[in-house]
Amino acid sequence: MPECKIHNVGFYSPEPSAIYSIALNRRENKLAIARSNASLEIWNLTHIPFIEKTFPCDLENFTIEGLCWSQNRLFSVGLHGFLVEYDLYSIGFKNKWAVTGEAATCIDAVGDHIAIGTERGYVNIYEVTEEGAEFKKFLDKQEGRILCLKYNKTGEFVVAGSINAIRIWNVKSGHAIHKMVLGRSEAKKDTIVWCLEVLNDFTIFSGDSRGVVTLWDGKLGAQIESYQSHKADITAICLDENEESMYSAGVDPLISNYQKVKVGSNVKWVKSIQRKIHEHDVRAMVFNKGRLYSAGIDSYLVCSYHPPKTLVKYAPVLQSPCVYVAPSDKSGENRFILLRHSKHVELWSLSQCEKVNPNYRGIVKPLTKPKKLVVIQKLGKNWNEEDEPEGVSCACISANGNYIFVGTISGFRLYAFTYKKEKPNLSKIDDLDDSNIPCVQAVFNNKTNQLIVALNSGTIVVYDMDNSDPFISQRIERNRAHFSDTITHLVVSNCGKYLVAADVRSNIVVYTFDADDGYSFLLKLPRCDIGVTALNFSLDSSCVLVAYADNKIQEYNIKMQRFTTLCDQLESSPSWKLRSHPIRNIAFDSRDKNLILVHDDSNIVVIRKNHIIVDNPPSGKVARKNNKPLINGDCGNGDSLNITTIQKYKHLVHLSTLSENELVAVEVNPLSILEKLPPAFAQKSFGAK
Repeated sequence: MPECKIHNVGFYSPEPSAIYSIALNRRENKLAIARSNASLEIWNLTHIPFIEKTFPCDLENFTIEGLCWSQNRLFSVGLHGFLVEYDLYSIGFKNKWAVTGEAATCIDAVGDHIAIGTERGYVNIYEVTEEGAEFKKFLDKQEGRILCLKYNKTGEFVVAGSINAIRIWNVKSGHAIHKMVLGRSEAKKDTIVWCLEVLNDFTIFSGDSRGVVTLWDGKLGAQIESYQSHKADITAICLDENEESMYSAGVDPLISNYQKVKVGSNVKWVKSIQRKIHEHDVRAMVFNKGRLYSAGIDSYLVCSYHPPKTLVKYAPVLQSPCVYVAPSDKSGENRFILLRHSKHVELWSLSQCEKVNPNYRGIVKPLTKPKKLVVIQKLGKNWNEEDEPEGVSCACISANGNYIFVGTISGFRLYAFTYKKEKPNLSKIDDLDDSNIPCVQAVFNNKTNQLIVALNSGTIVVYDMDNSDPFISQRIERNRAHFSDTITHLVVSNCGKYLVAADVRSNIVVYTFDADDGYSFLLKLPRCDIGVTALNFSLDSSCVLVAYADNKIQEYNIKMQRFTTLCDQLESSPSWKLRSHPIRNIAFDSRDKNLILVHDDSNIVVIRKNHIIVDNPPSGKVARKNNKPLINGDCGNGDSLNITTIQKYKHLVHLSTLSENELVAVEVNPLSILEKLPPAFAQKSFGAK
């Protein structure tokens, strides 16, 4: 690879948001994650886990205390006292229903029935129908708040944990049939039951504020056994699919494992191993297909399994793309970078560097320092009628830095930006049609001077930017034959002629632009059942490169309308290995069209394609290799790919070209995440005060 300068951006420091609740959809292999800022993420666990969809922070749904899946539909409850159903297509709310008992603290589902525990001691029972959730009944009120609850396997009983007691209700009669009282570690200190799990044979596991795991017989309402497994509150318990293993974790924050063993004719649970994979409180855990997913205050989603002993941490960074680069303004001197946060975006100017010899290797002295120019956020009214920033769903900046686009949960805004004599000027462009409709993706076509926005309804809207007042020049209505889910990727080719869009279901559609007719459908790539994590055009706009969740990279030739052999060459290369993090971005070196740059969380992989030299075939025949036709972009030999891996970064969120011999790499420093976290649980070490 030719030598180039790399701008290492280390000032991107998004605020870490603790993970409070997670819910697993085993049928679809999806994981819903609720964070402390009330944002919601849908992770696809089928191959390498990656964020499939993101629900931004919402001022109405300002708290998420519990999550559950019912019939592939997602529900949540919070301190606002509502049961909320999410629209997984439009990334918004579908409906909400008030629950009895004020603030809702926990939720669980079995089949088409949902149970909700509240602050006032009520258990609400809802039935999921096609129209929404229909209230059925609430069970006998108990004294004190309900902090956790679980259905049994058949849905006949509900087990709820509160302060000093666990109760079991018969759903049909609505009466409590058992009350199990817990002991106290101190006479005047209450014992709080934080978490529950119910086995198929109606055995119940509970974790409480004493750090004790208790085993109960749900049929008799009697205690079987207890284990002092933690030094502080136990806040999460989960079981494996076969109910042969149980995991507990909490404030201390060890993860303890208990195995089911047979002793004669009896069954006992024996403590197995302990692992410390978190530094802060663990708030939620699920077990899926031999892997344990845990999360908590440190905001990381952690996947661990054995054998082999493996630990993978997924950093609290936003779904790609979250960084946008404007290579230069009209003067060619200013280079801008737009950084997306959960509730605002920041525009920075990149530093200017001194000129050095092309053969120089080392650190280049910057002539100027990076400078934060503007912070953009949209304020809305919360429940207390106070101004609060809305959650940001997407953003982008034009290549010349003249326009900035920001989308939130209530719509989107377009800003005109100028930077003269080191004075930034930002002005909002009013009267933008359809600006009150939420959007999911947006991109500027710099060649045609257009803004392309994908609305949450599935419609793609094209704005003409030639005049000072942008107007809608075209609408590409949703075609169910093309897209079946939310659009997650929207990319324009370098020549401005092609537009490619991809959705969650890996439907990838290419449009072509004509000055008279606008954008029209060109082709749809052969669909793959694996999720798309990155998408881009080649430098000459002849191919579309797609990175999938299994770390395969496919190259599709638009003119020939077929895949090249790049994927086969990568898989056969010993240098190409599957990694534990998905590919976040695909970039290119403008000086060499055969170079492909891909990166994940911590690796930059440089792929050089060496084209085979084929003698001119006889007239009317096509050059072939192994009885397959060779086309532009194909490699002729199994060892013709030159692959280099660079392991320099940690939490690398963006890599792209800035100029002919400059790259920009944006990294989130793990220390910047750690320093923003609250203090961890303090434990005395042996021999220390």
